[in-house]
Amino acid sequence: MPLITFDENGVCNYCRQHQPITVQGREALERLVAPYRSKNGEPDCVIAFSGGRDSAYGLHFLKKELGMNPIAFTYDWGMVTDLARRNQARLVGKLGVEHIIVAANIDKKRRNIRKNVSAWLKRPDPGMVTLFMAGDKQCEYYMTKIANNNNIKLKFFCRGNRFENEEFKWGYCNISDGSPEGVLHNLALAGKVRILAYFAKQYLLNPSYINISIWDTFFAYWVTYMMPLDFTYLWHYIPWEEEKIVSTLRGQYGWETEPGSKQTWRTDDGTSPFYNYIYDAIGGFTENDTFRSNQIREGLLTREEAFALVKEENKPRMQALQWYFSAIGMDCEKVLAAVDAIPKRYDPSQPLHEE
Repeated sequence: MPLITFDENGVCNYCRQHQPITVQGREALERLVAPYRSKNGEPDCVIAFSGGRDSAYGLHFLKKELGMNPIAFTYDWGMVTDLARRNQARLVGKLGVEHIIVAANIDKKRRNIRKNVSAWLKRPDPGMVTLFMAGDKQCEYYMTKIANNNNIKLKFFCRGNRFENEEFKWGYCNISDGSPEGVLHNLALAGKVRILAYFAKQYLLNPSYINISIWDTFFAYWVTYMMPLDFTYLWHYIPWEEEKIVSTLRGQYGWETEPGSKQTWRTDDGTSPFYNYIYDAIGGFTENDTFRSNQIREGLLTREEAFALVKEENKPRMQALQWYFSAIGMDCEKVLAAVDAIPKRYDPSQPLHEE
């Protein structure tokens, strides 16, 4: 784990620095949406809708619990999975919600991913893995345009879930205070400068990154860190309850998960199986571990329960990996073999988890 330290009692800095997760509450959310609620059935808010676990429940909650009339918005940058599309159709069909899809030039987006994966393999650095996802960051830009075009002021994102704080992704870039409240845009100015400097250094060390995809990356940086944004984050108001979310989606909408996998997170995102494969191969853990660690800190799971979950969740999702590499035009087996050959940042002879 990058930037990790332990005190005399063996407690790590991430546990010592953890602040209990609090939310503003349902009443605060009701007060927030009340002035915007439509009285004639016209759309009154827009919600970013990937078809994944959190956004699907968020759409349900806005429509069924808050009585809003949302427009669901999807930015298709070439990595929206077939599974996500089916789940999107289930939700918007049953809820009777308008669904606007803005599609990028899919061939170009996938070419950009291929170029960046190829460049990364020449000089693997875990801090640069996020470059593979640069193409999806324009979602905020187009969602703002959709809202403005429809004269809608209230825009919802189902990000900001603090269980998803992934300090290690910033730690690999030597940044210790990234993603406050689970929202990338809230990164302090010093952090924005450091992340820019880190990427610039990597570009100099590995000129293969300087390819046609660089313009997409610049756009992503501007949207993420410089563009003024005024989104409402659902999980800053209501508690994130895994069992309730998954059971609601499955029971009321027939929400689908990957065959042969117990994973319910990131199933909408075609990139996640690959970047988690990298993190696991290099560091011995994935974002699933950090998610479950935060649940342990909140008293929602025991360490034993968390270990059992990540043991299943960290298994390579081969069907999803094959879809990803087929989409970007690379040989799955060759790329994974190259990743497996990267030196480990942990001692593979030692057990990763205490039994």
